[in-house]
Amino acid sequence: MVGSHRVHATISCQDALVALLPCKPFVTGGSPSLSAPCCEGVSKLNVETSTIEERRELCRCLKDAAHGIGVILERAKELPQKCGVNISMPINPNINCDTQTICPFDFVSKFGIKELKV
Repeated sequence: MVGSHRVHATISCQDALVALLPCKPFVTGGSPSLSAPCCEGVSKLNVETSTIEERRELCRCLKDAAHGIGVILERAKELPQKCGVNISMPINPNINCDTQTICPFDFVSKFGIKELKV
């Protein structure tokens, strides 16, 4: 169920989705460019989910939500670079969030891939 995951002590899955809501037009193909609020949401989540478990919860939350809103994978993969944010997990709809070990990174954001599989 989307929204039932607890991502961080102060961020629920629902809060995470709200933070990324401004990204929806870009990742679904409705807009050719990102908005500043989108990148702010990406950065916020990157900073506020710093532990392995928080990242896994965020991964599960976003993976569940992406299936329901028609995210274009190539667009989603562009978010980190376009927002100037580094993340530790690959953006992949087939990722097993529970087997990812996230290297704590200098949290600029979501997609500078430093991935280790357990």
